[in-house]
Formats: sequence, C-alpha cells, structure tokens
Amino acid sequence: MLELKEHKIYELLNHTYKAIPLDYVILLSEEEYAGVKTHKKAVIEAFNILNERTVVGNHYNLKVNVEEDKMSASFCTIEELLQLSKDDYYNSRPAGNRCFGIPQPIPYWYAFLEPPYGVPYITSDFIKFNDVLFPFKEDTEVYRWNDDFSDYFDDGKEWWGTGLWSAYDKKTGIFVIIGASQTD
Repeated sequence: MLELKEHKIYELLNHTYKAIPLDYVILLSEEEYAGVKTHKKAVIEAFNILNERTVVGNHYNLKVNVEEDKMSASFCTIEELLQLSKDDYYNSRPAGNRCFGIPQPIPYWYAFLEPPYGVPYITSDFIKFNDVLFPFKEDTEVYRWNDDFSDYFDDGKEWWGTGLWSAYDKKTGIFVIIGASQTD
C-alpha cells in the first residue's frame, strides 16, 4: 500500500481544518481487494505511517504497538459512518459550543465535532470535509475496529473515547483510515 501524500484531504487538514485532532491516513491499495483482510492490512500500514509522522493529532513522536491477533472489525455502512447526531443541538449550535454527553462507542461525527478541547467547526464543515474524503460514497465499504489491539487507544480510554474506521472506495482503490483517541 502506498500513502497518497498529495491527496487533497491532507491540504485541507493543513490549512482549513487544522484543529481536527483526528488521525487520517490515505492509502492506495495496489493489491486485489479481499474485504476485511485488506482493511486489516490497510490499518496496520496506517499505524506504521503514523509511527513515522512527527505530529499525529495531538501526539508528538507517537510510537504505537499493534497486536494483529487482537484486531477485530465490524462492518458498517458509509451512511452509518457519516450519520450525524439526531439531536437538534448539533444541527443548530454555534461553533465552539460544546456538548458534554459522550456517546459510546463514539461515532465519527462526535470525534470530528466534539474533541476534548473543542473545534471551531459545525455540522456543515463535517459534511463538506467528508464530501472531499468520500467522493464515491455508493462504492465505499467501511469497517469499525475494536480498540484492544494497540496502545494508540490508551489516551481515549481515559475519558473521551476511541474510534477507528477503515473505508475502502472500490471505484478508486483508495483506503481512508480514521483514528480517534484523545483525553483531556
């Protein structure tokens, strides 16, 4: 697998959405797709890439271990991944106002909009960002991963929560790995 370092999402993360403390890795798969097995390879490669980055989310010089035999995933639809809160508060709140009820397991929208230190983004930012990240939603297969296979998740287990999703776009051969693990 090859990291797509020039992917537009990295530009957005470095300029427009700098406050998002989630970890994103974009990979091009050069092998035949084999469902969850290929997702697992992509997640492992993403963690190897995160280990090489100087700054990851709010972590500096992150070095995490992965125990492959403890990895498990459950299928979810792209609609479930991108589903927003049904609470009207999130659809009408001013940027910066925070909610303190932490849903478990944390959904992706919550990881994006409600990190421990807050972000200046609102629901429309989440939608715009993910329209770039997932241009062919109908061709995307998603898995949510457990949080017992790596010390990456230790911070999030203290308080805020954890999340790890792998999404594969069958049309482009691109994997998107999204990691969330923060504490206060």
